Amino acid sequence: MFQGGYIGKCLRIDLTAGNVRVEKTDEKICRRYWGGRGWGAFSLLKELKAGTDPFSPGNKLFFLTGPLQGTLTPYSSRFVVVTKSPLTGTFTRSLCGGQWAPELKFAGYDGVVVEGRASSPVFVFIDDAAVQIREATALWGLTTGETERAIRAEIGDRKISVLSAGPAGEKKVRFAGVIHESRAAGRGGAGAVMGSKNLKAMAVRGTGSVTVADPPRYRRLLTEAYDAIKKDPAYRDRVRYGTMGTVAAAHAMGVMPVKNFSKGVFEGIEGLFADTIRDRMVIHDESCFVCPLPCGKLSLLKEGPFAGTVLQGPQYETIGLLGTNCGISDAEIVARANYLCNEYGLDTISTGNVIAYAIEAFQKGVLTKEDADGMTLSFGNSEVILSLIERIATRTGLGQRLAEGVRSFSQELGREAQRFAMHSKGQELASFEPRSVVGMGLLYATASTGANHSFGPTFREEMKDPLTGHGKPKIVVRNQNQYSFMDSLISCSFSRYGMNHSSRSQFFSAITGWDDPLYDVEMRANGIYTIERLFNLREGFQREDDTLPPRSLLEPMPDGPSKGNLVPLEEMLSEYYELRGWNRLGIPTEKTLECLELGEFKEVVRG
Repeated sequence: MFQGGYIGKCLRIDLTAGNVRVEKTDEKICRRYWGGRGWGAFSLLKELKAGTDPFSPGNKLFFLTGPLQGTLTPYSSRFVVVTKSPLTGTFTRSLCGGQWAPELKFAGYDGVVVEGRASSPVFVFIDDAAVQIREATALWGLTTGETERAIRAEIGDRKISVLSAGPAGEKKVRFAGVIHESRAAGRGGAGAVMGSKNLKAMAVRGTGSVTVADPPRYRRLLTEAYDAIKKDPAYRDRVRYGTMGTVAAAHAMGVMPVKNFSKGVFEGIEGLFADTIRDRMVIHDESCFVCPLPCGKLSLLKEGPFAGTVLQGPQYETIGLLGTNCGISDAEIVARANYLCNEYGLDTISTGNVIAYAIEAFQKGVLTKEDADGMTLSFGNSEVILSLIERIATRTGLGQRLAEGVRSFSQELGREAQRFAMHSKGQELASFEPRSVVGMGLLYATASTGANHSFGPTFREEMKDPLTGHGKPKIVVRNQNQYSFMDSLISCSFSRYGMNHSSRSQFFSAITGWDDPLYDVEMRANGIYTIERLFNLREGFQREDDTLPPRSLLEPMPDGPSKGNLVPLEEMLSEYYELRGWNRLGIPTEKTLECLELGEFKEVVRG
């Protein structure tokens, strides 16, 4: 029986049958995998049949919390979405902050599993014990902002928490995300899976609470944590600038992606610096539920053709992929592009990549003006870039092909065009140029989801020695395991400001009443990562898929601090496998599975 943290119930919604049932949260799984990502990885491997089409009714969406959500623990507002990615065919997970996760706990549930497909558009309304599958034909075609407002009006509650798929999800754009109050569970295409199920949104309202097993200890930990957070030397700048504060340092190291990752220096970068954006458009600092670090930047475009545009952001990744990567130096254009992606429900990282790829393909003559709907594609052309966002979201003209992602589009264009397609396993690279910070290259290549910066970023550890592979496999394994732990509790990655593994573990123990897990965090986290690997192996992925674009491996960096550098992937990869207890083909050994208490999955590695 749960003493605290967990509610002990979750929802399973079968959209095909149109029914909802309440299931007990499995305590054994919670003790072993904590919640969130770990719970989702285990469940996806156990429940999904091998070879399931991501857009079929057989695919499942897991919207999961962990033991911290709904408490006052700093950095604990997030939920995790786990599914089989329609972009890559791999395991995927994406996280989102805001208010939805604690509200779900207050309604009395640790998670929601969605399966099947509705015969017509629906949305789910969770109102404590009352759970309804409601008709949503009138919502189909609305943007995410319009959807939130329409659902709140229908229910008569302006504060209800809503997550939704935008028009891009409805059109099954393979990198469509899930949007909640302008925040995104962006990567991997979970919004497209929602669209394939005719699921427009999930709204939740809860009036309950979350129990803490040891209140005196918990209050002491809160006092200590808030004191440490405020004393963290990086806290003040992170509050002021959010993630956009990383832009200047990243560009100085040649890390920002420039014009489809073709260069290391961007002329006009000053227009995208944090101070510039702060002064021109940020009007308010916003935080997620009970978070002490308001990294969200509510912004308003005050002048020009897009005056009146309001959004959260832009954040570092968006500035990189829709800014420097597309040749845009005007922060207001980046902000408008960000806004359109949020409203349509598009991942800004993949969107910026596929647009930059199309521009380079056009410049190389691989893509014709006829292919480009009569447009002349060029870096820095804001009209073209904003138009392409809308075409992708609606699958109109060239957007129909770009909506499939960089990998698919490059395969369509031919072998030579694949040389500058910037993805790994089909997921587009994030805003860290791997030739300038090679550990991030190894992270991209080995991330369970395909290229993903949030699977254990190494940027901070590599700042003193970014260009060599020495010591990087150990850093990558350690960071990947740390993020497996944080994503399962669930604790925001910004909890590094004032918190660490020890304090997170102590919070977990005080909340749940279970033993402090610090002694076996590494083993459990390694187990979670290995389960994700097993899922991908079962779906046919092999060592040759743990790779990077030819540009990263074969084209020396042309300029900037890392001029002449390549990613020494092969030398890092073998050491990485050894550290993980995988064989030379990247397959976990049976001994490793036994050590990680994953013996039940031996058939995957034998098969």
